[in-house]
Amino acid sequence: MMKPGSLVGRSRWPNQNAHPDHWLKPVSGQVLDFCDVRAWANSIDFPEDVPHAGAVMGHALKLKAEGRLDGLTPVLWDFDTHRRVFWERTDSLRPYDEDVILWRAAKAMRLDQIEHPRRRRQRDIREFLPEKQKHLSFA
Repeated sequence: MMKPGSLVGRSRWPNQNAHPDHWLKPVSGQVLDFCDVRAWANSIDFPEDVPHAGAVMGHALKLKAEGRLDGLTPVLWDFDTHRRVFWERTDSLRPYDEDVILWRAAKAMRLDQIEHPRRRRQRDIREFLPEKQKHLSFA
């Protein structure tokens, strides 16, 4: 469970299909509380920009009691040009620092593939991760 306010990542890596020199840093997101007005703004339930906080809290608590929000976390993603809230599966999120480490390893692995195109067996991403972060390769 991620605490509200913590920075997270979800392998949202801009330009990851381009050459690794053109990869941009991973997109970071801020975990919101499930009762946060921003998480419900412009949704089906509240089609306005700033819904009433009391109505949002009542609706969110009702859905939480029904179990409809189990395994979901609202995240405010900070794209370069705009910010947007998405409800993400909680198990797909990781701390932003770990996402950056995994991004660096994936970038190094892709550069290695480009520099050695005739290699019969591609190197595993674990070879590019720091020793203490080897567990990230299973994410």
